[in-house]
Amino acid sequence: MQLLPQPRHNKHRPKLSSEQVIEESPNRGIEEKTNADIINSEPFIAKRRTAVPMEHQITPKLLELASQDSFPAVGRREKRHSRKIANSETEERVAIFIDGANLFYAAMHLNLEIDYTKLLRSLTKGRQLLRAYFYTPVDNSNEKQQGFLLWMRRNGYRVFTKDLVYLPDGSKKANMDVEITVDMLTLARYCDTLILLSGDGDLAYAVNAVAYQGVQVEVVSLSSMTSESLIDVADCYTDLDEIRAEIQK
Repeated sequence: MQLLPQPRHNKHRPKLSSEQVIEESPNRGIEEKTNADIINSEPFIAKRRTAVPMEHQITPKLLELASQDSFPAVGRREKRHSRKIANSETEERVAIFIDGANLFYAAMHLNLEIDYTKLLRSLTKGRQLLRAYFYTPVDNSNEKQQGFLLWMRRNGYRVFTKDLVYLPDGSKKANMDVEITVDMLTLARYCDTLILLSGDGDLAYAVNAVAYQGVQVEVVSLSSMTSESLIDVADCYTDLDEIRAEIQK
């Protein structure tokens, strides 16, 4: 009769301090014996180590990197290119867009000579001025006009000009609505309030588009020369006649 190989029994080994004591159970049977055979092999015991949790290895390295300038992601990231919402009047950013021809005719109707330095102060009202744009048709042969525009460029205004077009009936024309519209839409993302000095109803659609971006729009012009459609889409309207004492020479 052939004898079956017998399992090896109870080779005792010293218990490691990190191991838990396993209570004997009648149901553990062959599985315990098989595990004991594997664990009790001498080469395995010689190489056995107490496991260190992974987070205990990684965390010190992260803390070391966080103290270096080459690792800005931990606690030092800054949000860039975001527009700050104004909390007070001095922090509010404003941009001014002046339709030069429209303002000129309004001033002429009021018999008003405008001081353009006072005009900026009156419109900004202590707020932060981001840009002041002045759009006007030009006659290159008019030296007085050229001198005026040079003064404007050197005193806080960005001047945009367009040559006058002479029509067959003898009238002159230089419409700058497109330039004003494009610049308003471009600058709207950088400021809190846009101030438009014009009564031209053709700009109403542009004003409405700017308002949909969350920007306040103030319109300043002479009431008798201002389109109702422009007043309707503006957040605030000021009659030029109401501020004449603040802006006249």
